[in-house]
Order: sequence, then structure tokens, then C-alpha cells
Amino acid sequence: MIYGKIQRNPNNIVEIKNRVSISYIKGPKVEILGSTDATYKVQFFDKRTNTLHFETEIKNNCWAKANIEYFVDWNIKVWDGDILFYDEHYNAENKRVYVAIDSKALGDSLAWIPYMDEFSKKHNCKVVVSTFHNDMFMEQYTNLEFVTPGEVVPNLYAMYSLGLFYNEDGSVNLYKNPQDPKSVTMQQMASDILGLEYIEIKPKLKKRDVPKIENLITIAIHGTAQSKYWNNSTGWQEVVDWLKSRGYIVKLLSKEQTGYMGNFEPNGVIKHPWGPIDLVMDEMAKSKAFIGIGSGLSWLSWALGTKTVLISGFSYDWAEMQDCVRITAPKDMCSGCFNRLKLDAGDWNWCPDHKGTERQFECTKSITGEMVIKELKKFL
Repeated sequence: MIYGKIQRNPNNIVEIKNRVSISYIKGPKVEILGSTDATYKVQFFDKRTNTLHFETEIKNNCWAKANIEYFVDWNIKVWDGDILFYDEHYNAENKRVYVAIDSKALGDSLAWIPYMDEFSKKHNCKVVVSTFHNDMFMEQYTNLEFVTPGEVVPNLYAMYSLGLFYNEDGSVNLYKNPQDPKSVTMQQMASDILGLEYIEIKPKLKKRDVPKIENLITIAIHGTAQSKYWNNSTGWQEVVDWLKSRGYIVKLLSKEQTGYMGNFEPNGVIKHPWGPIDLVMDEMAKSKAFIGIGSGLSWLSWALGTKTVLISGFSYDWAEMQDCVRITAPKDMCSGCFNRLKLDAGDWNWCPDHKGTERQFECTKSITGEMVIKELKKFL
């Protein structure tokens, strides 16, 4: 990434070098270093569409950077007057690219890790990965280099962050997300940022060496906000009673204690003891099916290949994984606030449309036990 410029004078030929240095760390940056006084025009093109995203002029020993931080197939041109001084195309082959998952949520890591692997394959590069759940993936993704969040990573060609990013005014940061991430599936949030074609991909997890128990059903009732819960007061009990009447053992995998944030576990379930996530995964792998809400354990069940029933009203029925039994609010009920508005993570009872009224959480209040049982009958 250097360019030599020859300047002639009457007495001799003197080689004066201005260097062009380019990096793609959270956006493309062009820096021109050297002692030759000059002004350069710098252009940032999308090679795929030939769209000019940004153009500016800088002098030597100055830099310019485009605001876009998601993947773009960049073509960067530097002009010295009418002379094309430097021309570079993004090429990560055999280089190191850092991709960080900013979220600590288990579901986010499970949803997004496959696309780091796909980026590595597509660009034939070494992808350095940062997640808060590295131990779950390291053995299976041997082509990826795992580091802890916040660790300094040297010799990088490019860096990207996966997440749902907002500006201070609450609007989506479209320099970090190429489109509103609330309008696409959880997995497409990652494929969009990394410039990949979206197809649903399950993450690679360690195969569980446990026998299948045909009369075991696992469930998880807790989440990180009340809007994620199944807020029908009799729903879980009706489903558990129906399952037990047909000879099924029902095991509750949620780590929270009964009564957590006012949410009580149904009677007649076996509570899985507190322990490592590996034991939870074993129980999921054993079970005939898993029933949960829009939480990380539902993503874990899906990733393990267990039949997954997902009950949710705060998100639309296309928002999570497609390979599941999805039960959502009736069409005439309010729903999908997560895909319409910014979640206020500090408000446990966030219900942006009807908080404080009789309609609060009507999306999942309107999902009945009978609706869930109807879907269970199709495969149990």
C-alpha cells in the first residue's frame, strides 16, 4: 500500500515518496504520509454497484475515513490532480479480519456465529472471533481464531461488529447496519453486516452423546424482559397438564427460581438443577421436544436439532429461526413491538403500545394453552 512518485528538477532526478496506507478497521481509512506537499482527492466506491459513498480532499500527512462500518466491497481511488495516484480494491485473502459480537446474549451468539465462518470461507481469510460464549464454539470452528472480548488483536486488515446499533436519538445507526435490523430475521442482521447472502444456517455445536428419551419434554419459561414471556396466566399449566396426561415427563430448564419477577413455574414439572450449560444441552438433546419463548434457550434447542416450539408475541413470526414450530399472537391482537420499536432494556415491563392499560402484553396473553396444544398434537 505504498506508491512512489518521481519528481524531476533541472539538476537531478529525486525520488520523493508519499505513502498511501489503507485499513478497514470499522470502516475504510485512507492515510497519506510523506514529505511531498500535495493535495489529493480520495474517493470511496462500492465496487459491486459503482456507488460513490464518499469523496473528499486531503493533504499529505492527513487521513480520510468513510463512516460506513459494515462490509462493503470497497474500491478506493486517490487522485493527484488528473493522475490516478493510487487504486485499491478490498481483498482480504490470506489476511486477518476481526469480527466481534457485541452482545452477551446466548441467542445472539448462536444466531450469528455461522456467518463469521461463512465470511472466512468466502474471502479465504483468517477470521478472528470475539464472543461471550467462545467455549461453546471453539472445538467445532477450528478455522476461526477465538479471542476474549476486549482483547487487543494485532495485524488486522479489517474489523466488523455484529449487533443492533442505535444513535443517541433512538434511530437505527445505518452506518453500522446496512438496513433496519428490526425488519429482518435475527440471523440476517449478521449476514447483512458481513455482506453475505442470507440463508438460515444452524451453528456447529458439539454432538451430545446422550440417548433420546421419547417421553421427555423440556421447557423454559423465563426471559430477559416481561414482554418476552408467555403472559397468559394459565397457558403453561394447561400445556404441562396435557403433556403429563399423555405420559410425558416435563423438565424445566430455566435457571431462574419460581416467582422470579412475578413469574411462577407450572406445577408438575421437574426442575433441572443449577449447573453448567453443557448439562442443559444434554437435557435438550435427550428430549422429544423443547417448548420455550424468544430466549437463548430456544435458540440453543434449535441449534442442537431438537424439535423446537417457540411462543412469542413481542416479535413477528418471521423474526427468529424458521425451522421451528412458531406460535404467535392472533392477527387481530397487537404484536411485534420488538420489530417495530427500540427495546428499552432498562424497563422490565416494556410494552410500548399499551403499558399500564388492560391491553398490556395482550400479544402473549391472547396465545392460549389450546393454541399451543393444537400444534403439539401435530407431532406428539
